[in-house]
Amino acid sequence: MNPRKKFELTRWIYFVLLFFLITTCIVVLSELAIGPAFQWLLYDIPYQLPTWNRAGRMTLSVLFVGLFAGTISWYYEKRSSGR
Repeated sequence: MNPRKKFELTRWIYFVLLFFLITTCIVVLSELAIGPAFQWLLYDIPYQLPTWNRAGRMTLSVLFVGLFAGTISWYYEKRSSGR
């Protein structure tokens, strides 16, 4: 693999991992902390963890958003920098 392709692969992995981590933090905070806290405070509903089905859908959505947003941002950065 030549140095240019290796650099582009490294940049793509960087962007995908960055958006993967950001999306994971947002989903974990909203589904496990903020959402149930608001339900408990506003509606007096007892805390309940998401079902496995919902957790699986959240995992797939996090992976898709991480790959999609990371690829789009990598491509945009590549085009705007002139590489």
